[in-house]
Amino acid sequence: MTARNTPTPAEAGTAAPECKREAALKKKYRRHWEDDFSVDWDTTEYVSRREFTRFLGLSSAGMALGTTVIAAAASLKGEEKGESPRVRVGRIADFPVGASKAFEYPRKGLYALLVRHEDGSFSAYSQKCPHLGCAVYYEHEKNVLECPCHEGFFNVKTGDVISGPPQRGLSVVNLEVSNDEVWAVGGGGH
Repeated sequence: MTARNTPTPAEAGTAAPECKREAALKKKYRRHWEDDFSVDWDTTEYVSRREFTRFLGLSSAGMALGTTVIAAAASLKGEEKGESPRVRVGRIADFPVGASKAFEYPRKGLYALLVRHEDGSFSAYSQKCPHLGCAVYYEHEKNVLECPCHEGFFNVKTGDVISGPPQRGLSVVNLEVSNDEVWAVGGGGH
């Protein structure tokens, strides 16, 4: 009985229209194998197509909104745009013609490769091959930078691809020579 002392449709022996619809749905979609499960199928509620579509729409909107908020927060926070680090690579006298040296740049754990050319000039590149990230080295006899993993070859003066699978050249590290010392001052693009 309800608070007003009137019987509910179930108590009165008559079923409400939604109960009839639910019973018809249960009967229509009941399968013989359902009897083998320990689920009380008579109390199982069915979800209408409209309810399911509403749920999917709201879930999708929630995920899109959440992703947008996260992306906006990340872009507003941003990274501090500082100047490239200035790192001392060594004294000019430490690098005879044809010498090369790996050094950490632009930060600890990332390496660049410095090469001294026949004309006495220097060039430096990220030591990471753009193909699959293997470490390149200077092959003095061939005067090229070589990636040993897949035989990628790079021009020692420009860092451009000569041959092999890499689709782009090595990232250039900007150098500065002052007071008989070589400094890495920017680039490297790791």
